Amino acid sequence: HRPCPPPPGGGGGDGWLANFVGATQGMDSLERAKALEEDESLAVAHNDMAKRGDTNVAAFTESGPKGSFNAVLHFICYVHAQGKIYELDGLKSGPIQVGEGSAEDLLGVAAAVVSKYAQEADEVRINLLAL
Repeated sequence: HRPCPPPPGGGGGDGWLANFVGATQGMDSLERAKALEEDESLAVAHNDMAKRGDTNVAAFTESGPKGSFNAVLHFICYVHAQGKIYELDGLKSGPIQVGEGSAEDLLGVAAAVVSKYAQEADEVRINLLAL
């Protein structure tokens, strides 16, 4: 698996994603991940969008504990592979199996895991996106 393969026939438009793909074209996946992690324009765009919604970015940057701002930019992905459901969390050393089942079971298993996290948390700031 290689993130951001070049589109067939080249091109791909313009905007942040096209610029990122172009700037990281010669990088391997670890180098590209590092570039994504350090991309200031992505963080700025994210915070701009967050200010438009319910997320209180100021709580993360001004009154939150040191380093808590990173929580705003932390993403966890749930995937199905070979009859198992895994959590992919960049803060952990590798994939964690959170369940078993088919691709159709993915959403239900992921929702149960996220619900458990929310119940155990002192404070809950979660956004969910299903693709």
